[in-house]
Amino acid sequence: MTGCTAKADTGSAADQSGDKPSVLLVHGAFADGSSWSKVVERLQGDGYQVTVAAVPLRGLAYDSAYIRGVLDGMPGKTIMVGHSYGGAVITNAATGSDKAAGLVYIAAFAPDEGETLGGLDGRFGGPATVIGVPREYPLPDGAGVAPELTVATDKFPEYFAQDLPHEEATALAAGQRPIAAAAFAEPTGVPAWRTLPSWTLITRDDRMIPAAGQREMAGRAEATVVEQSASHAVTLSQPQAVTDLIETAAQAAKP
Repeated sequence: MTGCTAKADTGSAADQSGDKPSVLLVHGAFADGSSWSKVVERLQGDGYQVTVAAVPLRGLAYDSAYIRGVLDGMPGKTIMVGHSYGGAVITNAATGSDKAAGLVYIAAFAPDEGETLGGLDGRFGGPATVIGVPREYPLPDGAGVAPELTVATDKFPEYFAQDLPHEEATALAAGQRPIAAAAFAEPTGVPAWRTLPSWTLITRDDRMIPAAGQREMAGRAEATVVEQSASHAVTLSQPQAVTDLIETAAQAAKP
């Protein structure tokens, strides 16, 4: 499991300074950067410079500001890719950036201005209230405690990763990273998809963000849509489909 923002070495300087945009991968809740490992391998093999960001998972505004800082440090035009909660993060982080060349949503939230993820989960019939396990974490400088959430380990394989081998799904459940509950209550700012081109991979068998909800969000963003029979853990179960869509976006956004 990764614990910090990591840049994947793609090889030669020619590859890194060529006409391909960079790729910034942003994971979601209950996960970390290792959830992109199979996608990174494929993108590297095709000559892309890839950065895998470690999202703090402490709140939508905080996380978006953190990822904006990562984006600002990217070398030139960048395709931003968000999985799950990471979609909400890139929606906010890319707004107004001259580095962002396009947005790719992978089984992801793409909220509109003023929407909350908790509100979308309820509207789309998501499982948050069924599988979430609340606990508390200490705030900095002894300022008290705040609630955070994980997915119940016995529910994780069924809801998050039903198309992975059971042993792999249970290992993911054991290593999941909690997210601050406040992230689901914070309203989204002006969404970057209003001004940037976007692509969406809809996971038809998703039990975390139901496919109908993904389609609704993709439609209002006027995203280019690809559908795949896959669980929410599509970056691990169907990494080639994820890679193909990212590369489609990158080709469309070539400088």
